[in-house]
Amino acid sequence: MSENLFYDRTRNITGLSIIDESAYTPTYGSSVTFMSENMRFDTHDSYYKTIPKGINNLTAKFSLKYKSNENGAANLANYYEASEGDQLVAVITDPSIYQKTSGYCTDYSINHTNNQHYEISPIIEVTEAPSMLNWSGMNFVSPDFTNWQDSQTYKKYDIVYTGVYGQKINNFFYCKEDHSSNATNSPTGENTSWTQEFFWEPDIGLSTQVKLAASRYDGGFSSFYKTKKNTATFPVSYNFSSISTKQLKSMLHFLENKGGYRRFRHQINSVYNRPKVFICPSWTHTFVYNNSHNLQVNFEEDPLGVVPKKD
Repeated sequence: MSENLFYDRTRNITGLSIIDESAYTPTYGSSVTFMSENMRFDTHDSYYKTIPKGINNLTAKFSLKYKSNENGAANLANYYEASEGDQLVAVITDPSIYQKTSGYCTDYSINHTNNQHYEISPIIEVTEAPSMLNWSGMNFVSPDFTNWQDSQTYKKYDIVYTGVYGQKINNFFYCKEDHSSNATNSPTGENTSWTQEFFWEPDIGLSTQVKLAASRYDGGFSSFYKTKKNTATFPVSYNFSSISTKQLKSMLHFLENKGGYRRFRHQINSVYNRPKVFICPSWTHTFVYNNSHNLQVNFEEDPLGVVPKKD
């Protein structure tokens, strides 16, 4: 037996030192998908109750892309293999959008184009991020908000904290338009320029499918019977393409604040003229280019139509 063939296949590269976690920067095309793990109880009339499975219910899966030469590809492969799947590795993307975090590398791939062109694609799952325990500083999105003040200039998509509600987590507001602040257009003003609803406008081309939940009985001929309420609830998926970093951050902040299970009001801006209440259990952000991002969100309608009190 040749001894050089007998080794632990945990590591496929030898003779390299472990690189520093910030030695290489992910490139455009990288993405991150956020998912919530909730316990859910459904009733007969399509009502449901959902609560997080634990303090780490909101998880993230980073699909990173690096472009490098052969030496860089070897260094990156060695770095991720060294974690052996059960040791935390750093996740560093654009610090203006996401904070540095850590997770577990579940797998990686290498596209071997030539010795000067390799694309390395690790997948890192962040499973330990108690978002509700760090509601002010956030666990993923880099903090970017200030306390609301009078006689200040605010821009669309700015985020402010107010303190008007007893539950601190409910005190964030999102700017709908450029303005100079005063009592009338304050977050609680009569003609407010702020909102806590999902107000961002998605791409044109929204598609919805409503399944009317009636029961069918066959006995030589078919009969349909309505046996419960709320038969026309439906999910909504939105795409936001080539949006700015500022808009993206306001949306990411809103979604992380909801934690994948907290309800919010939203008015669909096409065909449907009745307001609805949704939760957003998952969303995906893709880095397209400098100051250009894609965001895809998935909403589930809550037919009870109640947003919990904020006091």
